[in-house]
Amino acid sequence: MNIRGKLATFLITLLMVSLSFMVFDIFLVVSWNLGTVLRNEQENVGIEIFLKDTVSETDAVNLADLVSEMEGVRSVYYVSPQEAEAIFRADMPEQADLLALLGPQFHLPASIQVTLHPEYRTSERVGGVARTVSGMDGVDDVIYGKEYLPGLTRAVDILEKLVILAGLVLAVSLSLVVANTVRLAIAKRALTVQIMSIVGAPGWFVRMPFIGEGLVTGTAGSAGSLLLTGAVSWMLSSSVPHQFLPGDWIALVLVLGAGSGAAGSWIGMRSGVPKPRR
Repeated sequence: MNIRGKLATFLITLLMVSLSFMVFDIFLVVSWNLGTVLRNEQENVGIEIFLKDTVSETDAVNLADLVSEMEGVRSVYYVSPQEAEAIFRADMPEQADLLALLGPQFHLPASIQVTLHPEYRTSERVGGVARTVSGMDGVDDVIYGKEYLPGLTRAVDILEKLVILAGLVLAVSLSLVVANTVRLAIAKRALTVQIMSIVGAPGWFVRMPFIGEGLVTGTAGSAGSLLLTGAVSWMLSSSVPHQFLPGDWIALVLVLGAGSGAAGSWIGMRSGVPKPRR
């Protein structure tokens, strides 16, 4: 009855909620795709150990076995000089002539590629493993992305905090919008609410319709924003390749909408429900 009695106001509120959530949804889409790129880069974080020319293949394999037993190491892979040359030719065919110019005596160094567990892909822990490995016999150099790894880790942390902050700001702002809408609805039906209170209606009986209205407004608004954002994402997919939000993020947006609507209704009733006359 509340919604039917003020349908125009309800639709305007629903549009405001949808547009507000649409801005948040677009931010989530950008954050999700940027976060995916950053996480993929973080998953590729590892250590490459270049060996001295005097190290035999047997000693290199023994060294690889020793490294594989270190804490935080998930796997190791030995790359022989012949395999290193094949990889170089495949990855940079335009530079393959350099190997011929250097002569048959030249060969690329053997190396050991180390993959770490996810919790060890931070600059501090990777650096600790690299320093330990660099002191082993037969190791010529150790490379682990020392220059960019701290910035990559910081970027992932900042992005996650921005998503949480944006969600909190949106939840507060939408709660206030819904609170004003519920307050107007209560003011319009103040006499009915007073009569219900006087004749002994429980507080939950009076409040439940308004809570339901807030839930409907928040859930419908967030669902509408997802539809609008999905349409925009589909139109831009051909020119800007990207992925839409995964299922758990979509569910999070709906839950946030429902929670904001319910919280707004509760705030509106705290100041809007009239006290029964004595």
